[in-house]
Amino acid sequence: MKILRWTPVLALTALLLPLACDDATGPSAGPAQVQILLTDAPTDYLEATWVCFSSVYLVPGKDREENEGVEKGPNWVYLFDEPDPDDHLCYDLLELRDGITTDLTDRVDVEPGEYGQLRLVVSSAEVWLKEPYEFRNGGDWRPLFIPSGAQTGIKVHLKEPIEAENGTLIIITVDFDVNENFVIQGNPYTPAGIHGILFTPVLKEKSRTTEPA
Repeated sequence: MKILRWTPVLALTALLLPLACDDATGPSAGPAQVQILLTDAPTDYLEATWVCFSSVYLVPGKDREENEGVEKGPNWVYLFDEPDPDDHLCYDLLELRDGITTDLTDRVDVEPGEYGQLRLVVSSAEVWLKEPYEFRNGGDWRPLFIPSGAQTGIKVHLKEPIEAENGTLIIITVDFDVNENFVIQGNPYTPAGIHGILFTPVLKEKSRTTEPA
């Protein structure tokens, strides 16, 4: 598991650089850039929520349902892709608040144009409960089942397609709300206690800005 150090500012960063045209001149000659930020909201019962990513990619074109479940091919633009579990990118989502940031990918060259989907492939996820909470069968730690996250990836619900243009930087903040994505099963204040946690990932674009690169 690769654990990344945190630095001040806020979230998960991915930069895209398209292939510049030979005849481009003036301010538009610069590359198109996209920056992805990840943020989170507070939670009541969880001490840590570790999620590991094995791949991050864009799907060109408009967001069409026929893209769902299609095997990744040449038209899928990888920003990060690592088959070795030891090199997956792992984050405690509860650390992604109060101005924390880290790079999710290096800068990647892409063709300028429209990208209808951003997907994050989750390889593993696990949680720790805050003291004094415990699971009904004992212990405060549990790995989680990942529905489709390790295959086609979790789709980020974008407000509109990403338009990558030369000379501009698009900054997108993705909301990975722990309270919404990690659902407590049971009631810690009853004898039945907490008997499980469902990982129901729903990622949303929280904000977007466009500025000169």
